[in-house]
Amino acid sequence: MDTSLDIKFTEKSESIVTQFGFKDLKSFIKNQALLMLMARIEKYEAEDKRFEAKYHMPFKAFQAKVEGLQNEEVFTEDDDYLDWRFAKEAIDRLVRQKRELEHA
Repeated sequence: MDTSLDIKFTEKSESIVTQFGFKDLKSFIKNQALLMLMARIEKYEAEDKRFEAKYHMPFKAFQAKVEGLQNEEVFTEDDDYLDWRFAKEAIDRLVRQKRELEHA
């Protein structure tokens, strides 16, 4: 798969993105990627808040509660724990990627 941009595409694209106030194609791509990262971060932060409201506790407390249930399975809480953990991990990863892109 060819990942390079051909000259014709670059020229046509840059003339379009400059109309939107961007200095070049690179700044446009960076801006769009940042917007997509922020949207994903907001999605997972909303999920985090939903679980906090549902269980009336932060993730760390819920994690300790679930891990403290020796040999007891509460399927709803186990499923929510996995979903919540995924959301928290996604937030951390996406925030890190956003920071890296901002300084690129």
